[in-house]
Amino acid sequence: MNKKCVWIMVISILIALFTAIIVRTSIIDISDVKAADLEKFRVMDGGSIRKINLSLSDLINDSDVIVRGSALNERMYLHEATLTAFKVNTVYKGSQDIVGTNIYIFEPSSFNFEYKFFRVYDGYSLMKEGNEYILFLKKWRYTEYLDYNPYYKNKDIYILAHNSGIDKYNVKADSFSEIMSKDKKYYGQIAQYDFYVYDKNEMDKYIKIKNEVLNYFMNTK
Repeated sequence: MNKKCVWIMVISILIALFTAIIVRTSIIDISDVKAADLEKFRVMDGGSIRKINLSLSDLINDSDVIVRGSALNERMYLHEATLTAFKVNTVYKGSQDIVGTNIYIFEPSSFNFEYKFFRVYDGYSLMKEGNEYILFLKKWRYTEYLDYNPYYKNKDIYILAHNSGIDKYNVKADSFSEIMSKDKKYYGQIAQYDFYVYDKNEMDKYIKIKNEVLNYFMNTK
């Protein structure tokens, strides 16, 4: 083995170790965190779908994997993300090997435990345990570097295709969403929402694409 190969291996190992350390320090110990405590976190607007203009075809083409399944109660709160377990019932795009298995989704909205706020990212609401969703996903590209990390080892991890609320749809047509008002200051006041919107145009855009998604995939065998 020449020196160049050795240096490449050393650098790769150092990068992997550094990344693992960063990831480990970002994980929050939530053993004592209660739902009632989270409800008191203030809401912080982290963007919306105002500038996102995607069709159903865009969602499908931009995704590596499209699944339908249920959110589980296994959840890990990270710095600027939330890792949630998800039981796959149906695969519309991608390998059928994951049907019946649990995968893990990086949800972009997150809790900040230091300053006690919940950051809403592009209208995204966290999945509710037991609810069924259609998700547009991409495979998380860093899995191979963190396979030895006990928090990620043996987990099949994905991210949302656009890291946005536009990539997740509750299969219930009447799921709860409404325009956010200024008096909704705390997470407990918005926790039940399936999507966060800030004006009627956003609401109309979301409802339109959601109806297209449900009409297309719910009729797909």
